Amino acid sequence: MKNDDLRADRDDLDDLDHFIPRAPAKRGNNLVMQVAAGVFLGGLALWLVQLGATALYAKLMVATITFGG
Repeated sequence: MKNDDLRADRDDLDDLDHFIPRAPAKRGNNLVMQVAAGVFLGGLALWLVQLGATALYAKLMVATITFGG
């Protein structure tokens, strides 16, 4: 091939004068608060499940001891 110059033409640097960068998005502590709330609620849910399982196990043990024999 005779003219196989595959290099791209450079853009004019004057085009960058029209470029206006967007303002960065404001990120608050929203993600931090969501993670903290998730950890807290997850721990609370685990504690309630453990409390229920312990109460059920205690009732089963009392019933076994009371009616066994």
